[in-house]
Amino acid sequence: MECDAAGFLPDVGFPTARPSVMLPERTFWEKATAIHVFCRRARHRGTRLSRHWHDLVRLDEAGYADSAFADRELGLAVARHKSMFFREKDTSGHWIDYEAAVSGGLQLIPAAPLYEQLAADRDRMVGDGMLRDDAGPFEEVMSRCADIEARANAV
Repeated sequence: MECDAAGFLPDVGFPTARPSVMLPERTFWEKATAIHVFCRRARHRGTRLSRHWHDLVRLDEAGYADSAFADRELGLAVARHKSMFFREKDTSGHWIDYEAAVSGGLQLIPAAPLYEQLAADRDRMVGDGMLRDDAGPFEEVMSRCADIEARANAV
């Protein structure tokens, strides 16, 4: 990978890079399981979390959700890793089952009051310019995520 400025400054030597990146399907499962935990967790923690729902919709638009659904082994690998390092309890005090999230039990839409907190978080992110101008209305993003959830759980 070459620096963008290299073509404009031919007399300057720029370093090149070969960045390693995560597969988009893995990114999908990482975000989907993070959202699943958010929806099932007893309390809200953190800010700027609504980006995960936005990113999930963008990954779906690019076709990566369907290919992630087809690669359940990858989903299970993500789930097993997270169950070792990111254990969380649900509203009943039970450990959240990451493997269920990638095996037909994915939850992407939180119940109230987390839903309202997520909407407020997203409004702040949009207002701060953290999401693209074409981010779309919150309800549309949540509707798209409900569709992704139904498709993931049907596979």
